[in-house]
Amino acid sequence: LDLPFRTDVKAEIRITEDRPIWSKQYPYPMSVNRFVNEQIQNFLQKGIIRESKSPYNSPVWVVPKKGMNDDGSPKLRLVIDFKKINEKTISDRYPMPNPEVILTNLGKSKYFSTIDLESGFYQILMKENDIEKTAFSVNNGKYEFLRMPFGLKNAPSIFQRAMDNVLREYIGKFCHVYIDDVIIFSKSLKEHKKHLNLIIEILRGANMKISSEKSKFYQEEVEFLGYIVAKDIIKTDPKKIETIQNYPVPRTLRQLRGFLGLTGYYRKFIENYAAISKPLTKYLQGENGKISQYLSKKKIVDLDQSGITACERLKNLLSQQVQLTQPNYNMKFVLTTDASNVALGAVLSQEGKPIIFISKTLNSTEMNYATNEKELFAIVCALKTLRNYLYGVSDLEIHTDHQPLSFAVSERNPNIKIKRWRSFIEENYL
Repeated sequence: LDLPFRTDVKAEIRITEDRPIWSKQYPYPMSVNRFVNEQIQNFLQKGIIRESKSPYNSPVWVVPKKGMNDDGSPKLRLVIDFKKINEKTISDRYPMPNPEVILTNLGKSKYFSTIDLESGFYQILMKENDIEKTAFSVNNGKYEFLRMPFGLKNAPSIFQRAMDNVLREYIGKFCHVYIDDVIIFSKSLKEHKKHLNLIIEILRGANMKISSEKSKFYQEEVEFLGYIVAKDIIKTDPKKIETIQNYPVPRTLRQLRGFLGLTGYYRKFIENYAAISKPLTKYLQGENGKISQYLSKKKIVDLDQSGITACERLKNLLSQQVQLTQPNYNMKFVLTTDASNVALGAVLSQEGKPIIFISKTLNSTEMNYATNEKELFAIVCALKTLRNYLYGVSDLEIHTDHQPLSFAVSERNPNIKIKRWRSFIEENYL
């Protein structure tokens, strides 16, 4: 087989009912039939699938990928819709790494390598009793996966656990793993060569195949987790910014969620993101005034002028390519907070260089807080959100532009909210 597999890990699908879960196959265009047949043949040759007589079935989609083939035709991807299987699958609660912790830990490193595992999920075998649950149908037959397919509810957790077990001794020291993304980081070229060779040796020893074409070695600037990482700084990915710049004015709820998802991923680069996006997020609210996940994706959205302006402003702010600096724990941190009628905002910085921008919208109760209460609330929210950065820091300076706040902090008989917030600050940061 071209693709190796781990012998010590097998993917299982534990479901909540004994009856087989069967979904009708969607018809797909005849124009993609050749592509589907080629994919099936490729999977068979690599030992990824086999023919099936399973009582289970999940439908197949064919979706476009970025880029074009050499003959000018669009690139395609075969996707199995495991929605009904996933609904009945017992969740694997394995903890996923925190991207913010990973990015911060890259800190002062100068050299980076990223390793791409070829068809990563397919390097994990399915547990024999669960193979039948992965069955799917196409025009020329029915098949099931011998390797762990993309789209299974617990696939990311299973793969993360497998990678953690392989690299655990070195994670956080000079490598990090986020599912199938591996990064090695070092302060010197000599160190990096040693670190990289060690990680490659360990992965090969664990029978994990590396894609040399997609991996990047000995870089001083590298893309990781959707960001551009270099010594002391983090930047947005120009390719993703281009996608945002070219995003049309949302006309449906699906498009609006897509736009907010793209821009929200980079919200830490945008000062007061919550306040700026408020004219857009209001369209996601249900009858109770809260954000709802149950509104129809096809619902027509007719943005008013404030919504259109918000879209353009977010695009403009991201086009400015703001750089965030990595925190230096030998220097003073400055936390600057602000509160408006609808949102709170803060920036954590050092020597005037932003480390991260944070913000949150206020609910109906919080909007009714007095001005000095909102300002103190902004500080408390910022300290809680930035706990990973600030807990245990000895040199922290907090700035707020609201003078009456000093009265709220020193008042002898504060209300219960202020008393609770003051207590939090005193216990954790004073």
